[in-house]
Amino acid sequence: NGWYNHQSTAVWYFDLATWRERPAFCMDVRITYEDGSVETIVTEDNWKTTLSPVIFNSIYTAEHYDARLEQPGWNQPGFDDSTWKKSFYRSAPSQQIVAQQLHPIRNVEKVKAKDFTKVNDRTYVYNLGRNIAGVSQLRVKGEAGTEIRLKHSEIRRPDGTLYMNNIEEHYRPTDDSDPFQTDIFILSGMGEEVFMPRFNYKGFQYVEVTCSQPITLTQDNLTGWFMHSDVPPIGQVETSNPIINRIWWATNNAYLSNLFGYPTDCPQREKNGWTGDANIAIETGLYNFDGITVYEKWLADHRDEQQPNGVFPNIIPTSGWGYDWANGLDWTSTIAIIPWQIYLFYGDSRLLADCYENIKRYLDHVAELYPSGLTDWGLGDWIPVKSKTPVEFTSSIYYYVDATILANAARLFGKNDDAVRYASLAKKIKDAFNNRYLDKETGIYGQGVQTELSTALKWGIVPDEL
Repeated sequence: NGWYNHQSTAVWYFDLATWRERPAFCMDVRITYEDGSVETIVTEDNWKTTLSPVIFNSIYTAEHYDARLEQPGWNQPGFDDSTWKKSFYRSAPSQQIVAQQLHPIRNVEKVKAKDFTKVNDRTYVYNLGRNIAGVSQLRVKGEAGTEIRLKHSEIRRPDGTLYMNNIEEHYRPTDDSDPFQTDIFILSGMGEEVFMPRFNYKGFQYVEVTCSQPITLTQDNLTGWFMHSDVPPIGQVETSNPIINRIWWATNNAYLSNLFGYPTDCPQREKNGWTGDANIAIETGLYNFDGITVYEKWLADHRDEQQPNGVFPNIIPTSGWGYDWANGLDWTSTIAIIPWQIYLFYGDSRLLADCYENIKRYLDHVAELYPSGLTDWGLGDWIPVKSKTPVEFTSSIYYYVDATILANAARLFGKNDDAVRYASLAKKIKDAFNNRYLDKETGIYGQGVQTELSTALKWGIVPDEL
């Protein structure tokens, strides 16, 4: 089902998306034989279908699998499909159907359990020793009809059971049939069976296995699979300091755990394409991985989601949620910053050109709303530990960044009038910002807290003479 047919209910209302639809299958396979002849096999009205052992799947929660419904040999020549139903045609969801160009999501790394605990003869808790995004794989024997639940979490309680409150807080289930991050596997009773979800992923370190019947498991019965968009690694950091090396490794693992066809904020609680999160991670990604195709696809999503007046939602893709809250300059500047970073890293201006008019429409809307050059449209420094920087401070800086990027892009593409116009806008913002927040005697911005000093330096809004 993926995000296209979201069934689990949460605060972002993907289950109510106007574009939600039941997935369909379209195939066009061209086979070239050794003699040079070509055969084309396409989906037609003589194809058949039937229900599979996957009785429920949700990208947000988990997968339910009833092994008793398996049909051995269904994918082999000569299989008797006389009980299968005839498939039916449906219209394509869009005329803009293209082949997937970004790197596929794969099971990239197998992670063995570091230890496990037998709570009782029906409950076991496995520890992978590290946080991953992905799935668990279970090998098990048992009686037909035995129900096994695999609950995934990042934290254990002191008693060893799993703590879920921190990751299920946005979930709004209507009943108990779809437990959060909990796969359900029903045994067929046909010897050793292997279960691994196909249509879901989770963020976890611990797996709690509970069975409806007593069962015997060992540490080797469960393994984890680290999943992500399989982008090729291109950067390497190795120093004489093992702590720095480990920080680099952990940072990359965190980045990959949030790369599933688009950059996300977390692999468990939300799995959303929060724009602000991607902004701060773009350089980490591009220094270490060849991820251009992921961002090209995601920025196409940006263009699809933009409203006629230029406004973007705070999460992309969206069900329609996020156009009225949390979508100010500090978050949705992805439309300018990411194409510009792609250009800087790759020397490829195509994505920047594709997004040029979208950036322009966005900035023109902001300029109309905030003629002074300062704006408080945004979330601000999100969840600060001690200090609080004004929203106007951070949002105005991103306003300046976007205007500067658009002016630079205009010069790159030979749009001289736009280059002058948006360079003038950037100067207006910079002057207004420094007049409001910079103490020119001390060189201190605002209250002098870390956010205020670092963002001003990072984004180059400090006057040249300082």
